[in-house]
Amino acid sequence: MTQAITLFVLVFVWAFLMFLFWKMVGWAKKRKTGAYVFGALVHMVLPDPKIAQTIAIVKQQKEQKAEASDSQSEK
Repeated sequence: MTQAITLFVLVFVWAFLMFLFWKMVGWAKKRKTGAYVFGALVHMVLPDPKIAQTIAIVKQQKEQKAEASDSQSEK
């Protein structure tokens, strides 16, 4: 009996997520505000798997920008 309940819950959660994703795709195609808000909230909650790489890239870009402005001020 507990396996049936577990299976029902898993199928229900899966169906709910599929409906939610389908609805978000429809809203995104229509450029509705709800899709942007949902995307922003999900982006804030979920971690960035490449955060160390992103930080390194940003530091490198800042250093290049600083070097470019230093070389222009020397001229």
